[in-house]
This record gives sequence, structure tokens and C-alpha cells, in this order.
Amino acid sequence: MIETKNPRIDVKQLLALVQSEIDHLQSAQSADVSPGGGKEPAGETNNPYAWSQLSASLDIAQQNADAGSRVSTYLNYRKSIRWFVRGVGKLVLYFGRVITVPQRDFNNAILHALRITINGIRDMNRRSDELDRKIDKRFEHAAAEREKLTRHINALQQRDKEKDDLIGYLKSTLMMQERRVALFLNEARRCLPKTFTQEQLHSFVAEKGHLLDSLYVTFEDKFRGTREEIKERLAVYLPLLETAGSGTEQRPVLDIGSGRGEWLELLKENNLHASGVDINETLAGQCRERGLTVEIKDAFTYLQSLPDSSLGAVTGFHIIEHLPMETLLELYAEACRVLASGGVAIFETPNPQNLLVGACNFYADPTHKRPLYPETQQFFLEYRGFTNVELKYLHPHDSGARLPEVEAPELAARLNDLLSCARDYAVIGYKP
Repeated sequence: MIETKNPRIDVKQLLALVQSEIDHLQSAQSADVSPGGGKEPAGETNNPYAWSQLSASLDIAQQNADAGSRVSTYLNYRKSIRWFVRGVGKLVLYFGRVITVPQRDFNNAILHALRITINGIRDMNRRSDELDRKIDKRFEHAAAEREKLTRHINALQQRDKEKDDLIGYLKSTLMMQERRVALFLNEARRCLPKTFTQEQLHSFVAEKGHLLDSLYVTFEDKFRGTREEIKERLAVYLPLLETAGSGTEQRPVLDIGSGRGEWLELLKENNLHASGVDINETLAGQCRERGLTVEIKDAFTYLQSLPDSSLGAVTGFHIIEHLPMETLLELYAEACRVLASGGVAIFETPNPQNLLVGACNFYADPTHKRPLYPETQQFFLEYRGFTNVELKYLHPHDSGARLPEVEAPELAARLNDLLSCARDYAVIGYKP
């Protein structure tokens, strides 16, 4: 048989190679993607090296397909007896044709079937590769179209948001204008047929300070972030209030410059007593619509009207950078006066130590005065009577925005400290 008479060919190994190719083809057709999640690259099923191995094995097998039907010419016997061995071998072959002829025919049939099978597999692989390439192209085209459609949808959503913001601004402006016209008509009706009094003229002039209220509301909606994002950021201060015993009915929280009211809303959700004060009538009106308590007054004037030791906490988020230094110092002094013993003051502001913030982002708001150096604000609070004053740095850039620290670690680390460090900080002090 081939297995025993021809050590140069291993039929089991040949069949194993063919079976492995068949299994590989079946697995490629049954799975759309590879185990790693990506599509199998086209052309892998027609590996030239693997097919050359199979072809070489078949060639060797073909050369030995008639093994057992003739006497080998390479007999390792001495010349004196080689003729005798050859003669005996021919005699054995003559009488053994009943076995060797069918074996030879069987070997040739097997090899022919293997060649047909292998050629069929290669054709199937070729067609599969062509189909994979066509599918890949269609997937790439579909992915490109989907990305294009996604960009278009995002652009439309952004335009819709901008239009909604503009509509909100126009509505707020219209309401404010209606209020001013009504105020003017009421005052005019009261004084007719006389002229306006000095007091009435002063009330008209005071309305000029609110002309940009609606504009600033729209500005905050565009640049500040969503309410959910702001509330998530502000939640870091809740443990400070708990430690100071603030937020009770006897020790309420006062938020200066309440803005859109995210902090007051967060306190309300945590069953803490709090109120706010803001000079922007539009923002205060929106807070009241949400069921929040907000007074439309100047923060410093409002603090002066409060009795000593009447509050558990005074907070102000992104408000102190809007104030001149003299007003800021007076604000700190009044905050310390109205706080009860152990009460906490929290003021958050942009961090100028972040180069992008201090040199660029800070000036996106035209109402900002100047960046406030952290240690300076810490000193001011201590100077105005607060104790245990600390700085809390917040909101660093995402790790993806940092420079890689592989090639030049010291330089990259230094630049990351300047460009990707905390974008905000809070100065926190306690009433003795």
C-alpha cells in the first residue's frame, strides 16, 4: 500500500491538509466577521504558500501512484545477487497483479479526486474573496454615507438648537419690552396731565440696566453647558454643606448670582433650605418658574439687609470674577458677618493657572473683569475673617487632551500642567 511501501509520501498528512482547507472555507463562509470583531481580509483563503504545499504533495503522490506494480531500480544489494532479486521481484509482481493493478487504479482515482476537490476549493475561495471585496466596498460606501448623514443630522440639530436659543432670546426680549412699555404707560397715566416726576424718571433709567438681561441668558445657554452637566459638577460641594451643618431651616444657604438656578435646584432635590439673589430679571424669572426662591436684588445690598449669623452657607459660582476688587472685599466681609459659627463660604471661579483658561477662555464672557489668582483669593478670605481657608481645584481636561509623555516626559508633563490642569477652582472658608 502507499502508506507502507513509500516513505516519501504521507497520505494521512495530505488528507489532513485538504480537510483543514475545507474547514477553513466553511468557517469563512459561516462567519461574517472574525473573532476580533473585524471582517476577514480578502485574499487570506487563497494563501499561495498553502496551495503550493498541497500541489507539491500531490505531485509526489502521483509519482508513486503505481507503487507495488514495478520493481524499483534502486536495490541495495550486491551486484552478484541483484539479478536474482530482480527476477524474484518480477515473478512476485506477475503473480501479484491481482492486487497491484486495482491498487494502482485506486491510487490514481484518489489523486484525481483530490485534484478536482482542491481545484473546486480554490475556485470557491476565489469567488468568496471576490464577494468579500465587493461586500467590503459596499460596507465602506455605506459607512461613508452613514457618517455623512450623521454629520448632516448633527448640523441640523445644532441649527435647531441655535434657532431655539434665538427664539428663547426673542421671547424674553419681547416680554421685557412689554413690561417696560406697560411701566411707562402706567406712570404716564398716573401723572397726566402733569409731567413725570424725578422719581418716575429714575425708575425709567433703572430699567436701562436690564436691557441686556435676555442676551446674557442666551449667552449662558450657549456657552455654560446643559443643566445636567452643571448640576453634576456642583454636586462635589454637597458634602461640604453637610459637614458645616448648612441647609437647615435655621442655617439656610444663600446663593449669590444664582443664574439659571442649577445649584438651587440641586439643593432642593437634596431637601436643603436655600434661596438665591440675582440682578438679572430674566434669569430670576426662570428660577421662579421652577419653584426656586430668588430675589431680584444686588448681592451686596441684599447681604447688608441680613442680620448677623443668620446663614449656614454663602455660595457664589462664577460670580466673583465679575466684581471689582473693592466690591469683592466688601462681599467677603459681609459673607463672614451673616454666616453663623461654623458656616461655610464657597466661591468658584475660572483657574488662570490653566494657560488656555487664563489666556483665552476667560475672555469669552465680556462681562468678566480679570482672572483671579487662587492664592490671592485665599489670602482675601483669611483677611476678612475666615479660617481653615482651602483651595479646591476642579474640572481638568480629559486625558485624551493631554500630550503624550513618552519621548520628552519632563517637557510634556510641564506643558500638561499648563494646558490640561484644572479649569476652575473654589476658595472655601469657614466662619470661626
